[in-house]
Amino acid sequence: MQEIRVGIRITPDGLEFFGIEKVNGLINRGGKVVSVSGGSAVMQKLGEDESDVQLTLSGCDLCVNIDEEPVKWSAESQEHDRLYKAGAALIDPYMKLNGREAKTPDTPEATDDLERGIQDLRAVIQINPANWAAYWVIGKACQALDRSEEACEAFKQAYALEKTNPDVAREYVFECLKLGKTDPAVRAARHAVGLVPDNAGLIANLGLALLIRGDLQEAEETINQSLQLNPADQITHNLQRILGEVQTGERPQPQKLSDLQM
Repeated sequence: MQEIRVGIRITPDGLEFFGIEKVNGLINRGGKVVSVSGGSAVMQKLGEDESDVQLTLSGCDLCVNIDEEPVKWSAESQEHDRLYKAGAALIDPYMKLNGREAKTPDTPEATDDLERGIQDLRAVIQINPANWAAYWVIGKACQALDRSEEACEAFKQAYALEKTNPDVAREYVFECLKLGKTDPAVRAARHAVGLVPDNAGLIANLGLALLIRGDLQEAEETINQSLQLNPADQITHNLQRILGEVQTGERPQPQKLSDLQM
């Protein structure tokens, strides 16, 4: 038996639903809903004075109990796993990852591999809408194909489903910055730093997002913090130099990642 909380939250990006994809994914693969019970309301503090605390309703949820035992043996689960394995295998050689050389995607065969991989993983998501890894790999495929809008949307979906993995947030941040979507980039970068507060690279990424958004003072403080943790990182030193050039007017305020030309 698995208990899943399903509900809605009001966030800076608008309404955010949670748990629904997980429930539907289990149902699609043979899970049985056993019970649904009332949950709770989420209140957000707006302010307070000596006599009162001002609150507003910012979300609510309910509890769904699902028997997941049938999922293990269902034909749908087997097809889900087969499609994921096949799609990921097609895309993996072209994924840009730190410390690994990727195959170039500029041949008809490579394009065909990536498109078929994306197709397989979209079929995975039809079966299990909560499979964040499928969204993430689709994002990497679109990234390889230089389709930033599609990559950003895929990473956004992965990030909405998986909030505990800083690599998911990192990919979303960079695709947002490629497109000049600085507000969600800063929020995701802050979240990633919150997951691993002493990671110099994640802190530098937040500094980068703040720089492109135009928050130069906070960007300076954040980049300095990153360099305190890793003084030898040349990329962050370059970022510090560019920030200084923006602050002095030697360089125009960047609007997206390609404007930096580090």
